[in-house]
Amino acid sequence: MNETGRYAHRRGIHCESACQCAVLAAGGYDVDEEIVFGLDGGFGFSFFPANGNAPDIVVGKQAIMPLRAARLMGVEVAAHTPKSADGLAKLLASAPAVMTRVDLGLLPYWGLEGRTSFGGYFVNVVRPLGADAFEVSDPAFDEPVTVSAAELQAARSSRNSPPLNPDWKVYVLGAPRRTPQLDRVGPVAVRTLCREILKPGSRNLGIPGMKLLATTAESWPQSKHGEVEDVDLDGRVVRTDALARQLLHLGRQIESFGTGGGLFRPMIGRYLTRVADSTGEPRYADAAAQFLDSGRLWSNLGSALLAAGAATARDDLKTLVDAVADTARSAMDVEKRALTALTTL
Repeated sequence: MNETGRYAHRRGIHCESACQCAVLAAGGYDVDEEIVFGLDGGFGFSFFPANGNAPDIVVGKQAIMPLRAARLMGVEVAAHTPKSADGLAKLLASAPAVMTRVDLGLLPYWGLEGRTSFGGYFVNVVRPLGADAFEVSDPAFDEPVTVSAAELQAARSSRNSPPLNPDWKVYVLGAPRRTPQLDRVGPVAVRTLCREILKPGSRNLGIPGMKLLATTAESWPQSKHGEVEDVDLDGRVVRTDALARQLLHLGRQIESFGTGGGLFRPMIGRYLTRVADSTGEPRYADAAAQFLDSGRLWSNLGSALLAAGAATARDDLKTLVDAVADTARSAMDVEKRALTALTTL
């Protein structure tokens, strides 16, 4: 349906929020990404230890596609699970684009060749290109990309990222029926945020998840050992130390698609600033500043891990492990203070 010119590719910060904003814009409704991100209430922290030498997974959210922002805007969302290229193309016959959950590690243009997996990633599929390819709008890139039907099927059906497998999920968004009043719905979303991060009901999520990362990281020199195959930052296949791979993958997760040190934390800070402006309550702005501080902690760690690249000297790697544990604890303290103060509002 993109032949009508309704859908325009745009870059974004968080895959879910950016994809939603692009589809909503195609329907004539422009909304800032931080508003969708904040209203959705999925922000937070998730940590999933992997078995053996496989890299543990760190994510800066606690819920995938919770659809809270859509409900607040009166957007009807239809969920589908088409298991064929033809089924996906049929949905596109009546929609400007469809949000599609994929395993990022199997998207060919990322260059990861399946050696890292993250099944909680989203792209917009815009239109079929003949019988064997699709135009894909990925907000992490400047332009749309062409992905073969087979490659897209592999990314949509991946089972490489439990418990975050894509499970064929596709979402079709309708047009908004109302504009959310941020002074009213913003504080409601913040209360949800506080509750689910401070007391998430799982040791893998929120503040408990950060604590688990800090303690688990200290065991990585023992649990992540031996030589493994990986892809370096230039997309080349390399043999490297399993601990080096874990640290490099964590750096990618922080700065590319995971905790979002330089991404998600500042964005939730901007959302809280907007709530402060709309309500006149300065304590939201105070919390926003603390999330910016947390973002800098995560981002500094992510930059250090990426800069270390393929370093394999065990002493150097253990120093980086200590930095992971220290950063997780420091960020946990900052975010816990910010959220605890917000619970009094």
